[in-house]
Amino acid sequence: MNAKARWALDTLRSACAASTAAVEYPSQALPASEAAWAYFEDGAHAPPVLLEGGLLDFGDGVEDVVASAFWHLSRWEERAGSRRDRHGRFRAEYALADPEQPAVDALLTRFREATGLAPAGRFRVVLTHDIDTPRRWTSRRSVMAAGARMKVAARGRHRTDLAAEARGLALLPLSKVRGYDPNWAFARIHELEAERGGRSTHFLMAGHHHPLDGDGRAYAEVRARVVDTVAAQGDEIGLHPSYTTSDQPARLAAERDLLQGLVGAPVRSVRFHFLRHDPHRDFAELERLGFALDSSHGYADRPGMRAGFSFPYRPYDLEHDRPFDLLEVPLAVMDATLSDDRYLGLDADAGYLRAVAVLERVAEVGGTVAILWHNDRFAGPYARGWDRCYERILDWVVARGGALCACEDVLAG
Repeated sequence: MNAKARWALDTLRSACAASTAAVEYPSQALPASEAAWAYFEDGAHAPPVLLEGGLLDFGDGVEDVVASAFWHLSRWEERAGSRRDRHGRFRAEYALADPEQPAVDALLTRFREATGLAPAGRFRVVLTHDIDTPRRWTSRRSVMAAGARMKVAARGRHRTDLAAEARGLALLPLSKVRGYDPNWAFARIHELEAERGGRSTHFLMAGHHHPLDGDGRAYAEVRARVVDTVAAQGDEIGLHPSYTTSDQPARLAAERDLLQGLVGAPVRSVRFHFLRHDPHRDFAELERLGFALDSSHGYADRPGMRAGFSFPYRPYDLEHDRPFDLLEVPLAVMDATLSDDRYLGLDADAGYLRAVAVLERVAEVGGTVAILWHNDRFAGPYARGWDRCYERILDWVVARGGALCACEDVLAG
């Protein structure tokens, strides 16, 4: 059996209950196609045809669940030369499969039926927060920026945005009197999660080399305070590599070292800023630097599973024909995906329904996925209902029988 098939089988089996039963492949129940596997060896090919249930037609007309799973899981369509947006990201709109109809999950159902293996059990939702801007009001310039946003909202007649900015600025005097800042929401986030038996991972930045990284000086002023605050709450601290680290990997090591110096322990979990990464290039660097878990693999423009799989798995190193020694936790739902006009532009109620529809599919297969809510979604004037949306999602997970956890809890098993 070739290494690719072995990895695909092992990955599918990892999403099933532990069993000593042997899995026979190829077999009558789980047929194999040599032509399908030749697709991965013979160089460039036209994209396969997506059939019902996640299966792919590689041009031979023979069904192969394992080869189809390998194509989706390995992100074969994201190899060098594939289409990218202006941030260098592979978007859901470019993909063959719909991330909200997870292809490998459908193949997993076929695999379980063919092998007699049972589902893995209770589903989990990994709670994560990307801390892009720890404080909203850092300087006179940030106040001026709020005024500029008010003008834009007024010109566009966006009354909700205009009212939110006005209410936020009205609270500005509290920042001087009481040290209040709407983005400093760590205590509230922890309280919401702990009340429901959960904890979370906060991904902190440790480098600013691009305008989209934000105000590096303001971040540096409070980075140690954020680390101390999050750690004291019992939550996990992960690294949020800056915008250009995917192109300049030397910066990744420097940012890891800076953050680890503040944490005083190895930082094991990571998620790239803007989800800007290349799985066929960046995972090797993460592995080399000793990271144990990544949760960058999601789409910015759509919720759902980028690899079509609702379970943690070890990505595949196409260059060396082996799995990476790194666990990927799929990012299924992000607040910005739901709310931002550049993506879906939903209100908080519609966003809740869209998020729960994705998570229901995860619950059905007993999977484990991450959701992402930024810390600036929890302040009354600026939350615009997305803080309540997060609470409703947590309540839904608990009511559905799911567990809430941090990234490092997945590493623990």
